[in-house]
Amino acid sequence: MKNLLLNLLALLIAASLSGQAYEVAHFEMTVSGTSTLHDWTSDITKINAEAYIDWTDGKVGNIRNLSVTVPAEGIVSTKGRIMDGKTWDALKKEKYPNIIFKVSTADVKWVNGKYLITANGKLTVAGQTKTVTLKANGKPVANGGLVFSGSYDINMPDYGVEPPTALMGSIKTGEKVTIDYSVNMVPSNGNASLDR
Repeated sequence: MKNLLLNLLALLIAASLSGQAYEVAHFEMTVSGTSTLHDWTSDITKINAEAYIDWTDGKVGNIRNLSVTVPAEGIVSTKGRIMDGKTWDALKKEKYPNIIFKVSTADVKWVNGKYLITANGKLTVAGQTKTVTLKANGKPVANGGLVFSGSYDINMPDYGVEPPTALMGSIKTGEKVTIDYSVNMVPSNGNASLDR
């Protein structure tokens, strides 16, 4: 009888602290900036994202082990291959093929029907790693999924990235770029990579 009670207690504790592995099901992500000629936007067409989400009383209690990897070659401009090549060269794609964000801690609050998330972690761009804080909104969707959305500004020289130029330096891009994202994550089936 004692063992049965202990087992039931363990199940209740596990149920109240249940967690689930999540992966990306769909995403929209862009990087945009300015230049001396015109503003520009490139699509991010490939990501690998996974997380472990702890649930408490039917709501997200914590987000653990969140990592997002963006292959540099998955950043594609509407302006064509010349722009892509300059972007990839600036990011030192051959030596550092991926941009990586890994969460260290995440603060999650449920406010007015959505999650307000403050995630502290490490962002690696062109081989340089910095500690950053990202703020995102989250909302529950069908089939146990969660959509996370937000934006983040990156100052390229902070990561040793020289803003690309064209026409012998007469066209220069600005130092700051903005990442805008909306990522739908669902309970994992073991396929964390996605191309769009």
